[in-house]
Amino acid sequence: MTLLLGIVGALLGGWLGSVLFNVSLDEFWSLQTWLLAIGGSIIVLLIWGLIFGRKRV
Repeated sequence: MTLLLGIVGALLGGWLGSVLFNVSLDEFWSLQTWLLAIGGSIIVLLIWGLIFGRKRV
């Protein structure tokens, strides 16, 4: 599940970066592209953890 959330976050981060900051995502090895993907993944994983975090028994 974490892998799928990371992929969704990377896509979301790239899309938001291109919409909000007008960042070109044409180059795969661009530092901006990687930072947006990593940032988006972290945000999605944090939101997932807050909603469906570990349940205490």
